[in-house]
Amino acid sequence: MKRIPDRHAPDDWTEDGAKILSEASLAKIKNALAKGPVIVQHWFYRGASCPCVVSFEDLEEFEAYLEQHAIPGDAFEVWSFNEVCKTENVLAEGKLPDSDGCVPRGGAY
Repeated sequence: MKRIPDRHAPDDWTEDGAKILSEASLAKIKNALAKGPVIVQHWFYRGASCPCVVSFEDLEEFEAYLEQHAIPGDAFEVWSFNEVCKTENVLAEGKLPDSDGCVPRGGAY
């Protein structure tokens, strides 16, 4: 069920704010998608919850997500997977062990 948007007057709604569907924003996202996936952090307007993190590989998929899951006032941050997710930035890594606790040294990945 989609949430019902409600303009909360103290939030100072304006026509001049940053818009995720602006030509400039969509051009940047499209350019990043030409090189690989994007990571999107979706903050819910007055949602009192943590953001949802999703990824997309094409612009149509991203736009469909907005249509189905976003309401006016929701905020979005978008990063290029290829620029952010580099080997030197890996926080942790490893392989899932089998029932004996063993992992392969090699493998086709």
